Amino acid sequence: MIKNRFFSSLKIATVLTATLVSVFSFAPLKADAAGLGAVTINSVSIAGENVVVNISASDLPSSDDGQFYLFAEKPYQGAPAGSPVAQAPISAGLNMTVPLGYQTASCHLYDKFQVAVKQGGNFISVAGAKYITNPEALAAGSPARKNNGKKGLILDGAKIGNGNTESVQLGVKQGAYNINLTDIIGGNGAVQYGYNGKTYHFDSAYLSQYDHCVRTSTNQGMGMTMVLLNPRSAGEEFMISPTARGGRSSYYLMNTSEDNGLEYLEAVVSFLAMRYNGKNGCGQVDNWVIANEVNAKNIWNYSSVTDQMQYAQLYADSLRVCYNAIKSRNANAYVCISLDQNWTHIHNGSYYSARSMLEAINACITAQGNIDWAVAEHPYNYPMSWTSFWTPKNAAMVTHDMNTPYLTMENIEVLTDFLCQPAFRNSKGGVRPVLLTEVGYSSTQGEEAQAAAIVYAYQRCVTNQYIKLIAFNRQTDSPVEIAQGLSVGLTHTNGARKLAFEFYQQMDGPNAGAYIGRAASYMGITDWNAQMRAR
Repeated sequence: MIKNRFFSSLKIATVLTATLVSVFSFAPLKADAAGLGAVTINSVSIAGENVVVNISASDLPSSDDGQFYLFAEKPYQGAPAGSPVAQAPISAGLNMTVPLGYQTASCHLYDKFQVAVKQGGNFISVAGAKYITNPEALAAGSPARKNNGKKGLILDGAKIGNGNTESVQLGVKQGAYNINLTDIIGGNGAVQYGYNGKTYHFDSAYLSQYDHCVRTSTNQGMGMTMVLLNPRSAGEEFMISPTARGGRSSYYLMNTSEDNGLEYLEAVVSFLAMRYNGKNGCGQVDNWVIANEVNAKNIWNYSSVTDQMQYAQLYADSLRVCYNAIKSRNANAYVCISLDQNWTHIHNGSYYSARSMLEAINACITAQGNIDWAVAEHPYNYPMSWTSFWTPKNAAMVTHDMNTPYLTMENIEVLTDFLCQPAFRNSKGGVRPVLLTEVGYSSTQGEEAQAAAIVYAYQRCVTNQYIKLIAFNRQTDSPVEIAQGLSVGLTHTNGARKLAFEFYQQMDGPNAGAYIGRAASYMGITDWNAQMRAR
């Protein structure tokens, strides 16, 4: 609490044109402290049609004119840029309020806010920039999440609807699928979307395919997880970060560094979140994953940036843009970062470890306004093709401590224990949700090994309160993965069912105990409950 000697009465600050600035509880003081003082932006939040920036100062900065200036900037801007959106007399504590401008060309939903003073005629920043942290305030009537169970599957697009009932027979409770952002942008341009003062044209042909997937899965009772991916597409390179355009990869870092790419990212993600918010007849997506395995950047989220904190900040910028776009359309959606199983291991020099990436992203987000992102993790076995983890190839690679080289379903509690630490909790002090959005077991070591591993992994998920779902990779074998020794499908490429199909189907029903018993016997587990390491 600010000491009472700092103030005596409430005054209304000077306002810029069309901008309301209110000062509460503190009278303006003479800015006689040398230098930059000690100024903090405590919060930036939406209140009605305005953005309220709460500021405090335990030591006042020096100033040419005794004024604080508020700037609203793009993610890529550093020092105060453009014209201030508000000003007020320097004070130990105040609110500065500006119109949000939602759905106008002057919208501030994605901006970061910075406080500056004039020193020597120049604007000098005196507080670290902060973003809006409650975009969900804009999402009226958000649908309830479809929490029918944790049992998930990466869906085969060829088996969605059209008379195929395989996912229904399997009892899938959580479906997972990918969306390429560049599928939506451009194309035939038949779908128009007005957003923040501009009209965007999206491809109706691709949208009809995604609509079919989400609508059908929703109607079958599934919760849906969509992974937003950013491949290269001719004519749409503006969607790729300038730091990534020179490389060759499967997917690329999203562009928050240039106006065109930034605005398209805001628009297309907002559009998708609105389209699949359960109120438009196109189905409902509860979980959005922003890019894929971002610690493995050279392969799955390419950027030429080699400094981890710089890369983490660029990814955090894209995560926050997507978060604000999604949560402003669906307050109950989870927006997730994506990490692979290399927990502390650095693979071939082209990966950051998942733990260090988690630490770096958390540091960036927390410093600029904590938001309630979730974690999408892929805890494959070590090695990925080694299904029989109960007879490990190298026990030192999968341990039950925070320094384990790899995360698998055998030690998944390491991740949730890590996230229970106060520094990693969300804005409300809760443990961030964990979604196991991709994990699979190959049948190359035998169908019974694959089936037992699936039951084990599912039970580890069920007995950990922080894990919200597990999506097994995949419904049908992929020829590309088969060539890598990963026959992870529940069915063969010809549709023939493996033993894993039956185990998956039965492992959450009235006969679950029998299948747990079969898995435990095959794996040589005598105390199943102890093996689960429940959390």
